[in-house]
Amino acid sequence: MKNQNIQFKPTTGFLIPLLLACFAAVIVLAPTPASARDQVPFRGAFSTEVEIEFVYPFFYISVTGQGNASHMGATTAVTDNQVVNVIDGSATATYTLTGANGDTVVLEMIFQTTFLPNNAVTFEGSYTVTAGTGRFNGATGAGVLAGSAIATGPNTGIGSFSVAGTISSPGH
Repeated sequence: MKNQNIQFKPTTGFLIPLLLACFAAVIVLAPTPASARDQVPFRGAFSTEVEIEFVYPFFYISVTGQGNASHMGATTAVTDNQVVNVIDGSATATYTLTGANGDTVVLEMIFQTTFLPNNAVTFEGSYTVTAGTGRFNGATGAGVLAGSAIATGPNTGIGSFSVAGTISSPGH
């Protein structure tokens, strides 16, 4: 048997479309990470009821709120881990927002409080979207928050707060 060299000479008319089709398939099938362009405006406003425990130098606060949030409609806002340092006014909390259909958005908050006369307080800071369920599964985003509260009893209070920023597009 004789060795034969077989040479393949693809035609330019066939090779270029084949390469373009391969590149297109890679681009179309590649996963698309969330990016800034996937962010949409997110706003919410809530009226709250507050339960307070004071162990110097911290207020440990549980909050239940009712309001409305973008892309969620009627929404509850709940935290059981809000902590305020009375020495420097720094505060943190993790809020779970739950829409009427049960979908949730989790906000990690960092804020600064200002204590006012008559047992009142104002606060402002920032939030980061860290989780979600339903159509908000894998949601990201960030923004600002502001609010106020007033004590109505030794361990209770009422207040309100709002958030304004962005969230990754619902359903993505």
